[in-house]
Amino acid sequence: MFGARTGWLALVLPLVVNASESSPKKGEPVVLTGRVLELTAALNSTGLTFDKEPIARQVVLQDRDGTITPLLSDDASRAFFLDERLRDRSAEIQARHYPGLPYLQVISFRIEENGRLRTPEYYCEICTISVRFPQSCPCCQGPMELRMRPEPR
Repeated sequence: MFGARTGWLALVLPLVVNASESSPKKGEPVVLTGRVLELTAALNSTGLTFDKEPIARQVVLQDRDGTITPLLSDDASRAFFLDERLRDRSAEIQARHYPGLPYLQVISFRIEENGRLRTPEYYCEICTISVRFPQSCPCCQGPMELRMRPEPR
């Protein structure tokens, strides 16, 4: 009986240890500023020769000293990937940086408009719904327009 329990623990214990090792790492919160560009545009200024096709859709943040940091594509950053009107403008990005990864996971961002940092949103006038990235209105399926969210004074 004791041997059966020991054998069972020998099988289960490694699974418990592996499960804790595979849990998501905690990202360090960061706030970065720069310009959001497609990677190809950022690399063009370096004079490097590279194949554009494999990296054509990657979006990066380039800070003032030229450092390039790639952005993960998800709901929070998808607008940068889909709407070129948001690129090549000064931006402030609140994000998480994960150890061992060069990518930033965007939490929120603001872009410069008329000398002020503003939060873009896609808005449906009919349904008064706003979303984070370009899409058809989730309610009426009509078009949504890009606007800058009114900022509190």
